[in-house]
Amino acid sequence: MRINAKVMRALEKSVARENCGAARAAEKPRETKERPAHLAFGTAAEETAARYLAGLGYTILHRNVRVGHCEIDIIARDGDELVFAEVRARRANPVAAPEDTVGPVKLERLTRAAELWTQHANYMGFWRIDLVAVTLYDGGEMNIELIKNITEPVI
Repeated sequence: MRINAKVMRALEKSVARENCGAARAAEKPRETKERPAHLAFGTAAEETAARYLAGLGYTILHRNVRVGHCEIDIIARDGDELVFAEVRARRANPVAAPEDTVGPVKLERLTRAAELWTQHANYMGFWRIDLVAVTLYDGGEMNIELIKNITEPVI
């Protein structure tokens, strides 16, 4: 397989950055900081969504997969179909529910990321994009809603 010179340079830069980061990490231990509350909330929502999907019979394959500039929150299998699940979490808000925060740009990015992932994995079967909307109400009550196939069916 012949690698494009531009791709090779990018790969070499990436490896150099990794090596540089590893050398710095060996020199001085990192201070651990608490995660900001919104990031901790998002992580907890993704964990809850993964457990919810598993409870519905989905098999969780991967979580937090970076594809280009997009992240796929959960990649799972629902029977014979591959599912790319986007998790959206909000505290109870009368203005915007979690499912209302996925617009056309995000849908396009999710679709492109799923296409790239399936190409890279040589996956030729059916797949879809689902949305798991998590709403946290005052008092700790949580509502989880699964919206299947938020885009058109794709082969």
